[in-house]
Amino acid sequence: MLLKHTYSSPIGNIGLLIEDLNLISISLTNPVLKGIEAKKDPESFKYIIAQLDEYFFEGRKKFDIAFKISPTKFRLKVYQEMQKIPYGKSITYSDLAGKVGSPKAFRAVGTACGKNPLPLIIPCHRVKAQSGLGGFTGGLDIKRFLLNLERN
Repeated sequence: MLLKHTYSSPIGNIGLLIEDLNLISISLTNPVLKGIEAKKDPESFKYIIAQLDEYFFEGRKKFDIAFKISPTKFRLKVYQEMQKIPYGKSITYSDLAGKVGSPKAFRAVGTACGKNPLPLIIPCHRVKAQSGLGGFTGGLDIKRFLLNLERN
């Protein structure tokens, strides 16, 4: 059963979607999850909300949230490597491409970041371009906010 909740955060409302107690989506661009048939059930999101609150307000550095995603093999490698980027640090798309064994695939890494179903949990905001921030599905203001939050 799909369950949804809208979480109010310092970066705006965030849509959360779980299936069988596994987080499957965090939406920064569709916080009410319009078009997705799911039951509203705030009670099922308490553990996730507690960790998000700790991240935004208390300096939580890692998440311990059960999730389930079904990416391509390449994207799975990218997401696994992204989760190794330490809190408060960042790397470039090129560096990440090298870490997954495809040093010339920096554009594909950028695409994987853009398709990341679990931003924050899989910290794509920590991946930047050689010459600046690069992109971010939630917008560059949110990316800047998250990077600054983690620097403090």
